[in-house]
Amino acid sequence: MAPTTRSRPWTEPLVLKLIARHPGRSAEQIIERHADKLRSDAEQGKLPVDVELVASVQGVRHRRAAYDFAGRIYADLDGQLVMDLNGNDRTERQRFTAAHELIHLAFPNFKKETRYRLDATSAGHNGRNAEEEYLCDLGAAALLMPRDFVADSYSLSEGLDGVERLARDADVSLQAAGNRLVSLTDSACAFLVFEWTHKPADRPALRRGQKVPKRLRLRYGSIAGSTAYLPKFKSADDDSAFGRAWHGWKRERGRELLPGAERLGPFEVEAQAFGSDNRVVLATARKT
Repeated sequence: MAPTTRSRPWTEPLVLKLIARHPGRSAEQIIERHADKLRSDAEQGKLPVDVELVASVQGVRHRRAAYDFAGRIYADLDGQLVMDLNGNDRTERQRFTAAHELIHLAFPNFKKETRYRLDATSAGHNGRNAEEEYLCDLGAAALLMPRDFVADSYSLSEGLDGVERLARDADVSLQAAGNRLVSLTDSACAFLVFEWTHKPADRPALRRGQKVPKRLRLRYGSIAGSTAYLPKFKSADDDSAFGRAWHGWKRERGRELLPGAERLGPFEVEAQAFGSDNRVVLATARKT
């Protein structure tokens, strides 16, 4: 299967320059090929990919400290490529951030600019240079979970077991693994992340001191095999598999409508709560 392509036109100058430099290929194809070359140059032929070795082969010196950002890559005054990573982040987050930063090397005139990764919590949700950041997240997933290693060996049809197995083997987060599995399938399926929170429309009432209850709401969702969009902050019913998973710790199953995409009809869903301080519900959904 070819890499999925964005339906909306690209607008950021650096992304347009990248596409112009590789005529006939989509931005996603260009980035995935760049990720494959990085891996090949470092002779990484199995999971987990040694992302520090990949960086070293590219001449990147990496440093760790308690930064107030997840990571950045830049060229110093002598032209030496330097990658700074937040040493307080979990190992899998540092690995994804490092892979993300290495993908910036694909963009034209990289050494003339400094790029920061402002948010490494989820794919595709960065505010500044959003298109470039989206492509770097896509490339990071391709570098750490190469299509050739993953597509025939892991599947979202396994539900959360498949997500956990890929996360363990590739040394990535569950969220990164779930998103990657959705990106590598043509079948109708989805990976969803829920959190207990308010919606943006609640903020005026909260500022006035009103008590507005939190709900289990969609942080983000990745969907394949459909043009449907899963809108952020859509709530899940307490008696749904998503709601039951939040209120307990066991894995819940059921036939459910996806919040915001009810028109697609019911999906076979698996959902479970993960984490303690930043507890979320992760769910897989697939048509049978």
